[in-house]
Amino acid sequence: MKPVRPVTRKRRKRLGVLTFEWILLISLLVIGIIGGLAAVRNALLCELTELAECIEALNVCGCGECDESGCPPGNSDCCDDPWWCFSCDNP
Repeated sequence: MKPVRPVTRKRRKRLGVLTFEWILLISLLVIGIIGGLAAVRNALLCELTELAECIEALNVCGCGECDESGCPPGNSDCCDDPWWCFSCDNP
């Protein structure tokens, strides 16, 4: 009968390589998640900035500030509407 030799040295070496592969895989996954979150953050900030600019563009105060070039075609007297005449102090 052949004597049984411990194979722990080979097993340890193989387990060490597998551990290194897992660490490398998880590290790359974490770096990808961080990059993805940064891209989402930038896109969200861009959209919210555009939304704020749109809301600010709607802020029209006082009579006489209507630009007639912005009236729809065929309705050149849209600035005469009472919708445009209000005070910024008393909404």
